[in-house]
Amino acid sequence: MNIGRPRKLEPEAILEIAMNIFWAKGYEATSVADILKATGLHKGSLYQTFGDKKSLFIACLSSYQDQMLHSVSETVNKAEDPIKGLKNAMHEMLDMSCTDGECSNVGCLAVNTLVETAPHDDDIRDVLEKHDNMFKQFMMTTLNKAQNEFDYELKFPPEITFGIMMTFMCGLSSVTKNMLEIEQSKQLLDIQLQLLGL
Repeated sequence: MNIGRPRKLEPEAILEIAMNIFWAKGYEATSVADILKATGLHKGSLYQTFGDKKSLFIACLSSYQDQMLHSVSETVNKAEDPIKGLKNAMHEMLDMSCTDGECSNVGCLAVNTLVETAPHDDDIRDVLEKHDNMFKQFMMTTLNKAQNEFDYELKFPPEITFGIMMTFMCGLSSVTKNMLEIEQSKQLLDIQLQLLGL
């Protein structure tokens, strides 16, 4: 038996564990010691794989946003029409921050980061902006498809519709984290979508 040998974890597993800690505690409140304790790794092994705490967080944030975009696109693409797909996807985005119908007070990792860290860190803000542009491109394609191929009459141009939807979702994520139950949030989401003609 080798006492003190660090656990062998794949980088993806380390990212998942670290992401959940950052998600629950926030970037500033999460220490390297928290990550080491949860993964069973030694500091040298962690740094060798991911670099410092900030580099690890950026990798976690990128992974989270990649997963979010994949999940949204998959939900939209399997729906019978793009607007129904968008509605389903936005409900799922709210569910991602809750467990078994009860809010677990984690919110959206990207929104949390936008508020906590991005205003003070250019590198982290750049990661958020990069993925936001990718998400916007997908959403614009979906809204244009709804107009041109499924004859939806949007109350506003696709770009404005997207901006309103994302602003509302960011705010809704914050209040769901602190003030609202998940079902209340979904009701407000449905009303907002109706007001947009979706």
